[in-house]
Amino acid sequence: MGNSLPGIQEVMPIRVSSLNDLVRLAMTYTSSGQAIFLIKFWVNDKLVVGMLGLFRDYYKLYGLPVLYYHVCKGDEIEKVKDANYIIVSSGDERIEYSKSPKPGISIPLITLAEKPPIIPELH
Repeated sequence: MGNSLPGIQEVMPIRVSSLNDLVRLAMTYTSSGQAIFLIKFWVNDKLVVGMLGLFRDYYKLYGLPVLYYHVCKGDEIEKVKDANYIIVSSGDERIEYSKSPKPGISIPLITLAEKPPIIPELH
């Protein structure tokens, strides 16, 4: 993997099938007491939502840095692009997008100015 920062390795990108899959993954991190947030950034004309994580104890390594991500399509783009939070209802797997936190679990959605150099080209 080529990168623009000498000595800095890129994360391993892992594309999930849906935004709901990404939110479920984020929820597993919150259930273990970790603070979690999702990032969003544009790559060309594609809106990417992702979560940086660490795949622990990867063979002899302490951990493998990964980016779990989803490329938004259709009406997802309109819902996600201006949202600051993804709200997960506590009783079912229903998510909504909001400018401010609401009842349920509010996962912050952080807009990056550009794709960070540690993230390789995404497909």
